[in-house]
Amino acid sequence: MSAVESQVGMTDLIPCNEQCGGSYEHYSFTQTEKEINIVVPLTPGTTSKQLVVVITTTHLKVGLKGKDPILEGNLYKPIKASESTWTIEDKKELTITLVKTNLKYEEWWPCVVEGERQIDMKTLKPPAVNMMDLDEGAQAKIARMMFDQEQKRKGLPTSDELLHP
Repeated sequence: MSAVESQVGMTDLIPCNEQCGGSYEHYSFTQTEKEINIVVPLTPGTTSKQLVVVITTTHLKVGLKGKDPILEGNLYKPIKASESTWTIEDKKELTITLVKTNLKYEEWWPCVVEGERQIDMKTLKPPAVNMMDLDEGAQAKIARMMFDQEQKRKGLPTSDELLHP
């Protein structure tokens, strides 16, 4: 089932932002086909020693020591925790980069952690990808689809029809 199909009947969806993510009360996220980037605004002057950031393969916890977490829960999908990072930018925001595990094909997340409001996947507009950036298998599939489309347009047999007459 696709992410769009799984959202049928949901009424509290968040509009997708231009970077394929969403904005929440205490944080926002953006994503690419390879990463999730979370930005948490901080009180100016907040130091790393005042933060709690725990990133595991399946769970995320973010907050200030001694306070309720700003964001906590099971991640929508597993990540590469050892390659994920966090940093304080300009002493006013926490930036967390989570590296997605499934890099064989584009997979867009409707939310960062399970149970939070989801972005409306029907409004997601992934950026264009240069065909040369794709692996050979993906390039071959696209070339075949383009060939088949052109053959159909001309009323000629598709690749499957040529291989299996």
